[in-house]
Amino acid sequence: MATVVVQAVTSLDGYIALPDDTVGSIHDWYFHGDVEVEQFHVSAASADYLRHTLSQVRCLIIGRHLFDFVNGWDGQPPAGDHVFVVTHEAPTDWGHDDAPYTFCTDGIEDAVRRAQEYAGDGVVTVSAGEVAGQIVAAGLADEVAIDLAPVFLGQGKKYLGSQTEEIVLDDPSVVVQGERVLHLRYPLRR
Repeated sequence: MATVVVQAVTSLDGYIALPDDTVGSIHDWYFHGDVEVEQFHVSAASADYLRHTLSQVRCLIIGRHLFDFVNGWDGQPPAGDHVFVVTHEAPTDWGHDDAPYTFCTDGIEDAVRRAQEYAGDGVVTVSAGEVAGQIVAAGLADEVAIDLAPVFLGQGKKYLGSQTEEIVLDDPSVVVQGERVLHLRYPLRR
């Protein structure tokens, strides 16, 4: 069965974006290196980490807010080859009907089930935020992956959205020091 991993670049104070959804300087590490990966220029250590991580991703789960903010990346998944969007209502005017996107209107359990079926033995990546917080709280995630940027944003969108219950993680299974980032991956304690 697929592994469900919540992932995001995060500030030291736990924010994935500012209140207006911009990311401030937490993504600077994508442009502080000599090695090209996708459209980024990262350090050698980050490049190795990203190549390995991205090769395992089969699909993404995102919320409607992110989908609208990035306009569904114009129908092109940024990782994997399919995107499952958790939403109350599918868009009617998106214009990319042939894009590999599935709009899940029956909640997070349905989205995770469909994504896991699609991913097989691969990885389902959940973009951090409100939907991720709901998935973690429901016990549907296996791991969290944090690309920790040396920045305090002070305010903004939290890694697990409005989720407020204590979440306990096991010791990190991955610790990679990049330039301007620390890549961490933790199994969720069950």
